[in-house]
Amino acid sequence: METTQWQRQDVTQHYLEQVRGGIPFGAEQINVMLQVIQHFKQDVQQIMDLGCGNGFLGKVLLDTYPNAQALFIDHSEPMVEQVKEYLAAYKNQSTVIQGDFSESLSTFAEPDSVDCVVSGFAIHHLPHDKKKKLYAEIYTLLKDGGIFINIEHTASATTKLENLYDEQFVQHLANYNQKSIEEVTKEYYSRPDKEDNILERVDIQVNWLREMGYQHADCYFKWFELSVFGGIKK
Repeated sequence: METTQWQRQDVTQHYLEQVRGGIPFGAEQINVMLQVIQHFKQDVQQIMDLGCGNGFLGKVLLDTYPNAQALFIDHSEPMVEQVKEYLAAYKNQSTVIQGDFSESLSTFAEPDSVDCVVSGFAIHHLPHDKKKKLYAEIYTLLKDGGIFINIEHTASATTKLENLYDEQFVQHLANYNQKSIEEVTKEYYSRPDKEDNILERVDIQVNWLREMGYQHADCYFKWFELSVFGGIKK
């Protein structure tokens, strides 16, 4: 199994406590995810949450589709422990697996068996060739009419835009955690998980999806480097 900084308990705790809730427009991203899924998929029975973190995305979907079953996958042992605790009330609807989705999804589900695959700020840790391979595997797992939604950290088009995004993101984190800009800036640029980020522009990734056969593939929401994108299996 791949080793990253996310195997560290301190990295996991810092993200969940000081970053996840401070992500700009987090509620809007979730709302857009739900709007797109509900528009294209009225009945959702099988859900897969890739790189699930504490299981927040999948939990939102279980609340929306109370008859559904969800599979939560994360390679980080600390995250897996968090999701088990977070989803204690959903144990009859959820299965939690510590697994590396960068290798193959075939061990987690059969082809044409999943209604909805979601991921939140996880796939950008993969090299670009593995991103493309994963998107193709997701397409294989989806039922006809199944939907893939990725809430993701994507690359800026230019260095100046990247600098602007960094400034705005630091400001949001400082406000959320009630810390000084100087303190958050130091934490932000020296964070140990920064080396795990392998970003690609969202327009390039949407084009990958279209080439693979995804219908209605698009970027449904974007704020600088934060994007919600995906597509539907034909």
